[in-house]
Amino acid sequence: MTTLASPAVDKVVIVVFDGLRPDMIVGRMPFLESFAKRATWFREARSVFPSVTRVATTSFATGSWPGAHGILNNAFHQSQVRTDRAIDTGNPDDLRLAEERLGGLVTATSLGQTLASAGRRMGAVHCGTGGAAWLVNHCVAANGHWTFSVHGEEATQTPKAVRQATDLLGPLPGKEIPKFEVLRYAQRVMEQIALGPDQPDVSLVWLPEPDTSFHYREIGSDPTREVMAAADAVFAGIVAEVERGPHAERTAIIAMSDHGQITITGAVDLPALLSDAGLRAASAPAPGVDLLYTGGNSGELRLIDPDPRLAARAAGALMERDEIGMVFVRDDLVSGIPGALPLSLVHHTHARSPELFYVMRSDERPDHRGIPGRTVCSGGPPVGGGMHGGLNRYEMNTVLMISAPGMERGLVTSSPCGLIDIAPTVLDLLGEEQSTMQGRSLRCDLAPGTTEEHSAAHGGFAQVLERRSIAGRSYLQQGGRA
Repeated sequence: MTTLASPAVDKVVIVVFDGLRPDMIVGRMPFLESFAKRATWFREARSVFPSVTRVATTSFATGSWPGAHGILNNAFHQSQVRTDRAIDTGNPDDLRLAEERLGGLVTATSLGQTLASAGRRMGAVHCGTGGAAWLVNHCVAANGHWTFSVHGEEATQTPKAVRQATDLLGPLPGKEIPKFEVLRYAQRVMEQIALGPDQPDVSLVWLPEPDTSFHYREIGSDPTREVMAAADAVFAGIVAEVERGPHAERTAIIAMSDHGQITITGAVDLPALLSDAGLRAASAPAPGVDLLYTGGNSGELRLIDPDPRLAARAAGALMERDEIGMVFVRDDLVSGIPGALPLSLVHHTHARSPELFYVMRSDERPDHRGIPGRTVCSGGPPVGGGMHGGLNRYEMNTVLMISAPGMERGLVTSSPCGLIDIAPTVLDLLGEEQSTMQGRSLRCDLAPGTTEEHSAAHGGFAQVLERRSIAGRSYLQQGGRA
């Protein structure tokens, strides 16, 4: 590990608003809106595919695409780990089992590991699932770091962090939706522990809102607007605490989200859709099952029998349905499946990748509350709630604002960038080099980049994927049925 000559900062503070869309900040989150005026706002920042939390978390944490880190979806099938169902990456017990049976679950070096190698520390206050708390610093205990999980001692590899918080602040909060109580507790842990006298080099708080309320209280509703304001107030409190602290002038503050959400307008029975084509799909292995699937507004189709003809039949059956927006197939299969796009275009090149990924059809028309972005879904929250996982522009566009010495205040840039660039930027700000991450530091090279389109068609089905490229990297802009 080589240290650069002149670090820009001594500390980095990262605040994550799970599920926040950048187009919904103005008029709803006044402090975050004002923070943008003192930061560089990467207005066209993008998530990864699928645009779900645990894939996004691991991409942020490793500075790498899913094809490198191996977390392929919120749930994905691996028979070496579980034969009864998909691995649930939100469940720490499933992650422990996968770690043991795969000989390592995350297959890319993380920000936490790189910091530890440089003798630096990271602390995380996590209010998402226990699995996401695990993935934000997957070797946290070995690194000598800590992660607090709002779900308790069993949901983190460093239970001492939970005990410290409850000893100081009292019992863990309830889980009512909207999660006002969780937000308040997270702020207190952040201010009194993470930003306390023993402040680590990198402090992160992962807020659960507005994601939870988008899912279950609808994207544009009054309760959701109220919890967005509460999350905004938490951010204001954390920034104020940083500014009161001893490292105020030498602290970088990053405000970010992991994905957006769009509104579910209809439910799709994916097994029935495939059954019409003579294929039997199920969420768990059973006699007579041809395909294992995961639901959402995107998901995997994994063959029980690795027969390319079966993959072609499944892809063809999907393309014939109006409910399907995109079909990606493993690169070694794409030549035999007209109309499909290769998984490498969405940076899925891992040995664990399934034969097929489907994306449900979406559009950018306004929902019943006037919020743009609609989709159908094969599983998840109820119709009317929010969802993510696909390639719709409003799912992919993320919040990314960086306030740091040497970065231009009030700049709004459309330069291509994404989740994979945050960890390299953090390391660069701290004066640490990295050689394993696929992202780049955002302290320089904010050119507009170039746009590229990839399309495929077969019969009445046509799909288009738009990517933007800069510095040898291609970011997923948006995609859908043409």
